[in-house]
Amino acid sequence: MSYKKGYKFEWEVKKFLEKKGYYVIRSAGSKKPDIIAGKEGNIIVVECKYTAKSKLYLLKDEVNNLIYVASMFRAKPIYLIKKKNSGLFVVEIHHLKELDGHYFFVDLDKLKNKLKIE
Repeated sequence: MSYKKGYKFEWEVKKFLEKKGYYVIRSAGSKKPDIIAGKEGNIIVVECKYTAKSKLYLLKDEVNNLIYVASMFRAKPIYLIKKKNSGLFVVEIHHLKELDGHYFFVDLDKLKNKLKIE
């Protein structure tokens, strides 16, 4: 994802979560994760992705870092993925399939949970 698209999408996610009543902190630049948000004791650590493809490959180190940071806040790690012309998907860690030791994989077309964040 280009920096400009990524930046715009992260701000869209930030505004969306704020409208849902979350207090949101966005990490500037290319630091990971992108967003930490909390509402009534419910904390989520979010990595934002934008793709035109149905199949998304994520580096194992990136996924493990998201899990680690979330554990520091006793938070839930999630990916918010915007698929071009298909809307937003919430991808939890258990949706990811591990490949060859270096990547995780998710097929967005097989997910039934388009955006549900409470």
